[in-house]
Amino acid sequence: MQRAGGAEQDGLRSITCLVTGGVGFIGSNLVHTLVALGATVRVVDALVAGHGGDIRNVAGVDVDVLTTGIGDPAVADLVDGADIIFNLAGQVSHTASMSDPLADLELNAVDHARLLETIRRVNPEVRVVHASTRQVYGRVATLPADELTAANPVDVNGVAKLAGEQLHMVYAQAYGLRATSLRLSNVYGPRQRLTSNELGFLPVFIRKALLNETIEIFGDGSQRRDCLHVDDVVHALLTATDERAVGRIYNVGNQRDHPLSEIAAMIVAAAESDHGVQYVPWPLDHQRIDIGSFRTDSHRIREELGWSSSTELSDGVKQTVAFYRENPWYLSSI
Repeated sequence: MQRAGGAEQDGLRSITCLVTGGVGFIGSNLVHTLVALGATVRVVDALVAGHGGDIRNVAGVDVDVLTTGIGDPAVADLVDGADIIFNLAGQVSHTASMSDPLADLELNAVDHARLLETIRRVNPEVRVVHASTRQVYGRVATLPADELTAANPVDVNGVAKLAGEQLHMVYAQAYGLRATSLRLSNVYGPRQRLTSNELGFLPVFIRKALLNETIEIFGDGSQRRDCLHVDDVVHALLTATDERAVGRIYNVGNQRDHPLSEIAAMIVAAAESDHGVQYVPWPLDHQRIDIGSFRTDSHRIREELGWSSSTELSDGVKQTVAFYRENPWYLSSI
């Protein structure tokens, strides 16, 4: 197991890791890093249609992939003998959670309860790092939001992700499960699904700029977001394996935030698009679950574990655009 300092600092050559959701956006980036660091990596991913998972995200990487949901009893074989479980599986679309709330609750809460029971039965000493979301906060009156800010989700996805997070904390407190949960901000970068309009504004903006289409922003573009490059997320996940993080919840966001208008302008410039930005009225299904501006206070993880974001948005956007130029199939797949 890992000593204080986290898996990345100590090395992973003798470590077996299980990554749930491991052929999705964040999961596949983590898998690439884990393998490069010398870990033995197991992957489980349900490959739910429309969620962005694609086996090509881990092409050329030496991993075993089980295609099933994390609640499947067959996952016990992957849990058994694992040193670290990075539990990243879940559904992330806010609008989809409102159109099919039961599916969202199943994927983000019930299946996680099933996985936790499997862990408790098969490998109760394993280290678990769970991916939650800043969406659990909903609309916040005072920014930035830290971990003491009341959770007040505005959509079913936020409710379900909060339930999944709290399940991990219940198992930590009641059964001694060595779990940590990270509330991630708006994540972008390589291997993200670009073809959906339902998985966040950043991939939509990037897709439209790469296709030389006009980026549409709901409202006046003044809403602010802190955007987190996936490399910083991977670093946070590895850092959170530190034993000091057991039983803790951490915000994970960028140190700087920007208005949507500025974010879109950066993406247009990086893609050298001939089309700019158009401001359009809010669709009702989006407006009723909109959270307004949001800025993450990540001081807890910085002070306790030493993690902070390192990728400036302008640099991250340029790197991301270059990746999709080199891998154009993302513009027409998953």
